[in-house]
Amino acid sequence: MKAHRISALLVCALFPMPSAAFAQSPDEPSPGGIWWEISAGAGGMRLTCAICDPTRELGPAISGAVGAYGSPRVRVGLEGGGWANDDGDVRESVYRAGLVAQLHPRPDSGLHLIGGLGWSGYRAELFTYDAIRLTLGAGWDLPLTGDWVVGNRLLLDAASFASLKNDEGAIASPVGLSVMTFGLYIRRR
Repeated sequence: MKAHRISALLVCALFPMPSAAFAQSPDEPSPGGIWWEISAGAGGMRLTCAICDPTRELGPAISGAVGAYGSPRVRVGLEGGGWANDDGDVRESVYRAGLVAQLHPRPDSGLHLIGGLGWSGYRAELFTYDAIRLTLGAGWDLPLTGDWVVGNRLLLDAASFASLKNDEGAIASPVGLSVMTFGLYIRRR
């Protein structure tokens, strides 16, 4: 089962990035316009603490976002998503919600930088973890039509300084949580 997940992650990582010629779009979004997107991919999650397993667990990840354009090169919005892994009898899940900003540093390129701030929550049977997280990443847009864009992106969500808890209270502190995700998305602009 793990080999299947690793293969899926490698296929996504080797997905070719589109050329800059395809990334150019004559129809730039107008400031104040609404956009939304959905993304699916694979991710690796790791908890970091004195009693935590140091290996990165692999699993599928999904997310969605909706927002508005601050300018033709800047998108801001609200996003949410999740990651999951079945590790034997234990199902691990990470949920996320927060604010996201996407910036195109060059208007003639599909490259965009991603930043975000929000909440991450880890769940595994009786264990819970809730913390403020930062998101950093980059992606590449490939316009399909005037209103639709597809692309790929690499994101890192990182959270720290919270406690891993169970029914009896904190069992480890401080604990770090990171989720590295590679995904494909479709956006309506």
